[in-house]
Order: sequence, then C-alpha cells, then structure tokens
Amino acid sequence: MSKNPSEEPLQQPVPEKTSPGEILRRTRRERGLSIEDVTGGMGITKATLNALENDDFDRLPSPLFVKGYVKTYCALLGLPDQDLLVNLEQSMSDLGIHQREPAIKFPPAPNRIGRFLKNVLPMVAVTILIVIALLLVIQVADRVKLPFFDSGKPLLGSARSTVLSMKPAMASMMDQEVKESGDTLDKQDNPQTMTLNVTQQSWVEVFDASGDLLLADLQPPGTRLEVTGDAPFKVNLGYAQGVEIHYGGKVVPVSNIAADNTAFVSVGLDSDLEN
Repeated sequence: MSKNPSEEPLQQPVPEKTSPGEILRRTRRERGLSIEDVTGGMGITKATLNALENDDFDRLPSPLFVKGYVKTYCALLGLPDQDLLVNLEQSMSDLGIHQREPAIKFPPAPNRIGRFLKNVLPMVAVTILIVIALLLVIQVADRVKLPFFDSGKPLLGSARSTVLSMKPAMASMMDQEVKESGDTLDKQDNPQTMTLNVTQQSWVEVFDASGDLLLADLQPPGTRLEVTGDAPFKVNLGYAQGVEIHYGGKVVPVSNIAADNTAFVSVGLDSDLEN
C-alpha cells in the first residue's frame, strides 16, 4: 500500500538567528526610546548607532570599540549583555572579523641597574680610551727631541703645550658625556604621567612607548584617569569629543576626529614638551 504524500511529516523551517543589532533595535523600540535618547546616552552619532543596529561592521571602528558600544547600549536598555556579546563575537567571526584583545600589562618598575649599566658602560669605555690616548701622547712627547740641537734636550715646550691644551678639551668631552648620560637616565627612570578627564562616555585605550596596553575600558562621564608609563603614549578614543587629555601641564589638542567621533592621538612626543 502506497503512502499518502500528505501524511508525511512536514519539515519545520530552521529559525534564523537574530543578529545583535536587530536585538538592540527591537529592545530599544520596546522600551520606547528614540534614536536621540540613545545617542545622547551613549555619546555616539546617529550614523554610528544606525551602523550598530544594522550590524554594519564596515562603518564601525575596531571590535574592541564595538564591544564597548554594545555593553553601553545593553546597560542603557537594562538588557543583560553576556549572551549578546557572545552573539556579537560569533557574528563578527562569521564575517572574518577578528581582533584578539591584548592582556592589559601594567608598566614594570624601572630596571635602574640595567639601564645604568647600559648607559654608563659605553661612557666608561670611551673614558678609558681617552686616558690611554693621553698617556701615549705624553710618552711620545717626552721622547721627541729637536734634531738641530746638539744639547740632546727633549722637545718639551710645544709637545707638552699640545698635551696640556688637549686636557681641557678632553675634560669637556667627558663632562658632556656624563651630562648626556645623566639626562638619558633621568628620562628613562622617570615614567611620565598623562591625565584624561572624561566629560562624556567614551571607550579609551592607552598604549605606552613599548606598545604595552596600559588601559582599555569604557569610561563613564566624570571619570579622571592618571596613566603612568614610558612616553610617548598612543591614545585611542571611542568618542573623542568627550575626553580631555592633559600632559606636561598642558591640554593636548585632539585633532583628526573621524566621522564616527573616534580619534587616535600620540601624546608625549618631544614636540609636545617644547610647545
């Protein structure tokens, strides 16, 4: 007996996975929040919010910033962020977007002995060479005799005056070496401090001169941060207009702000101290 085709079980369609942006958009509408409410609360532009709600990662900054935006958006909506962040990670992975978050490294205590040896040993070697050269010059000068004198007296006048004239120059060179070495040691053994005042919520990343990540987090308004490390610093801002940077007693101008209000600033260059 043949089976009636109508009696065969129907295939249930597999429900499509809801994207993170769609979840955020639906929840915003359910909460009765407007686009202006969200952009004002998060400190981002309408273009950034639109890209976030539509999963348009090409118009969003790095994954670190996007995760910060999602966490802030969830907090604004009163929505748990853990599952949504996992969903976001999977969505970006499916699109081939990867960025491994580096572990935050605190600046190590200055290795004063190592830096001292590194800077002083070359100076000591140069000093030894100068002393050896000076001794050789003195020995040669003592042995030089005037060929046209029968008395056989050594030529001391011009030779010794030459040696004596060399001594102040050598001493000056040695003093300069010591001064430059001391300046270098002072600069390396005294990490610089940069202050950031957050007036509007923003994601903040700070790298030191060695490329170590000193700070990476979403900062709320009213936050004052003091970051200490080896300058120059590289600062990445998620909302550049909401962060004020101070270094060396001066305000560091934040220029080249992108359309999505992100900015990348180098702080602590020699030019910053001269201005």
